[in-house]
Formats: sequence, C-alpha cells, structure tokens
Amino acid sequence: MIYGPMINQFKESVESVAGHCIVTTDVTDTLKRILAELKTERVASSDNPPNAQEIFGFDVGISNAQAGIAETGTLVLDSARERHRLVSLVPPVHIAIIKASAIVETLGEALALLRNDKAISPAITFITGPSRTADIELTLAIGVHGPQQLYVIVDRDK
Repeated sequence: MIYGPMINQFKESVESVAGHCIVTTDVTDTLKRILAELKTERVASSDNPPNAQEIFGFDVGISNAQAGIAETGTLVLDSARERHRLVSLVPPVHIAIIKASAIVETLGEALALLRNDKAISPAITFITGPSRTADIELTLAIGVHGPQQLYVIVDRDK
C-alpha cells in the first residue's frame, strides 16, 4: 500500500531490520490485534510503568516515539517526554507508537525536531529493530540485550 514516500521508506526500513511496521488510523484496534496475536499476559506502558524490579516480569512494553528516521527505520525516544525508557528496553517485545508527522528523513532532521529551546534532552534512545549482538565469530544473536521483537504502529494523523 502507498502511504507517502516518507512513511513508505520508514516502513520498509523498519522491516529490513526485522521489525514489524503497521500504518493505521486506528491505533487502539491495531494495538489490541497485536496483543491478541502475541497472547501476552503482562503489558507495561510508559504512561503507567511498573517499578524497575517488576519490569523484568512483563511480556510487552508499549511506548511512544517522538521521532522516526525514514532512511534507517530508527525510533527516537526523548527522555524529556518519554521518561520511562525501561519499558522499551527490557520486555521481550517492544511496541512503539509514532505519529506519521514525526517521521523525518535523516538523523539531523530528527535531532532538529527534538531540539527544545536550543538544548537537546540529556538522554535520547535510538532504536533500530530488535536488539542484536554478535560474538567474536560474528554469530548474530537477537534479543540478548533487549527486546527480541519490535512492532511499530504509525498513526496516520487523521
């Protein structure tokens, strides 16, 4: 489906790094569908996060992203607006919600979007696909240091 060049590029980039990307005008329905497919029991939200010790017992973490970079499929979480970043880093599945209008082409544009009174937040998290790492023999492992699955819901601003 064609959504516009920036959204299409972002979706393709997210999927090229083993993420799932759904573009929708109904975020609630899409979120319910994903959670039903995953058959999750415990869901943490950055809007109402559990304490740091409890977060390790959750199946899914749901957060917002303040920007998306189309050329790499990267999500940008700004600590000034997304204070509970553990929700996006600890559970085995991370679901991120981003407004289509927050998707830009490059890293420079994303940082300009986050600039607040000429100061960038003290902590910005960049997420590109599920967590991956490689050992000395370059054997790739997914989800060792973070989520094994990433779902991105793009809200096509009605």
